[in-house]
Amino acid sequence: MDFRYLVLLICVVSLRSALAITVADLAVAESNPSNVAAYADFNWDFIYNYKGSSAVAVDDHWLITAAHVADDGGSGGLTINGEVFTQVQQLYHPTADLALVRFDKELPGFYPLYSGRVNRIGTNPELLMVGWGYTGAVFSASFQNGPSGRYVKRWGTNRAVITGQSVTADMGGSAESRTSDIFSTLFNISDTLYEAGAVQYDSGGGVFIKQNNQWKLAGGIILLLPPADPNEPDNYPGNLMIEIRKYLSWINDVLDGVDSDGDGLPNHFEDSYGDGTNMDAGADTDGDGQSNLQEWFADTIPTDGNSVFELLGSSTPSSLHFSSSASREYQVQFRTNLMTGSWIETNAWSYGESGSSIRTAATNNLIQFNRIGVRIP
Repeated sequence: MDFRYLVLLICVVSLRSALAITVADLAVAESNPSNVAAYADFNWDFIYNYKGSSAVAVDDHWLITAAHVADDGGSGGLTINGEVFTQVQQLYHPTADLALVRFDKELPGFYPLYSGRVNRIGTNPELLMVGWGYTGAVFSASFQNGPSGRYVKRWGTNRAVITGQSVTADMGGSAESRTSDIFSTLFNISDTLYEAGAVQYDSGGGVFIKQNNQWKLAGGIILLLPPADPNEPDNYPGNLMIEIRKYLSWINDVLDGVDSDGDGLPNHFEDSYGDGTNMDAGADTDGDGQSNLQEWFADTIPTDGNSVFELLGSSTPSSLHFSSSASREYQVQFRTNLMTGSWIETNAWSYGESGSSIRTAATNNLIQFNRIGVRIP
C-alpha cells in the first residue's frame, strides 16, 4: 500500500455497516467536540487543514505535522478567520515522520504537549482524534478509506492498543523512508462512544489525551494498519500514531530556540538553512550584504539573495517603506549628524506586517538621517 495516503475520522454508534455515519452522528463529528458534555473543555480550533491534510498548532508560530505532509507541494499557507498566515520555515525530524512548520505571525492558539505514555487501560485510556480527511463506510471492527468527505474537520475517539513500538515505512517524496516510534489504535465500534478511524488526508492530525483537566497532544496520525483480511483489502482495522513523548526533546529545542554552539543562531535555523551543519553566523551565505546572524534577526532567508531586510523604492523622507516580518519588531530612529551625537527614537518598537511595512519618519530638521531597527521580541 502507499503509506503516503494514510490518513479522517469516521464516527459511528451503529453496529451495522453504514456509509460514513448517521446524519445525527455526522453532525456531532463535524461540530466542535465542546458541544458534547464529555468534551466541553476541548477546543478543536487549532487543528488546521494544511496542504490538503492536517496539522496541529503547538506554539505561537509553529504547527506540527507528518513529514510526508510537509513535503507535499504548495505554499503551505493558512487562512484563519479571514487572515492569511504564510509559511516561512519547515524543519524535518532527522529520522521520524515528523515535521515542524513556522508561520510569519502569531497563531490564535495552540495545544500543550503530553509527556506521559499512552496507555490502553488505567490512567488516560481514551484518546480524542481530529483530522481533515475522508469519511467512508464503517463496520464493527474496520473502516474504509473514503472516497469522499475531504476538507471537512471531524473528530472521534479511540484507545491505544500497543505502545512502545516503532515502524519503518517509505513515505515517498522527499520524506523517503522514515522510522517512527508509535502507538496503535484498533477500530471497535463498541469500545468508545464516538469510535473513530483515521484515513487519507488525516495525516498530521492530532491525537489528544486529557491530563489534570487539560487536553494535551499525545500523538500524530501517520499510518493505516494493513487490512487484516486479504479477502477484504479495502477494510482497515486501525491506525499507527507517532508518539509525541518520544520526540519532546527535539520539539522543545525547536520551540525554545536552543542555540547549542552559542553563535546567536538557533539550532533549527542552522538545520533548515545549513543542510544540517553548523552555519557561520558571520558569513553572508547568499551574498546579499547581510550576515547569517543579521538574517536571523530580521527573519529573512539566508540562502535567498532576494530575501533581505531593506528599504523599498516607494519610501519618502517622511514615510519609510521596508521589507518586514510579522514576527519581528521595528523602530525608526534619527540623528542630525553622523559624526557626533546618538540615534534618537522616533517611535516605539512595534510589530511589522508580513511582507512589508510603513513607518512615519520625523522631518523637523533641515538635515536628518533616518534608519530602521529590527529586533526579535
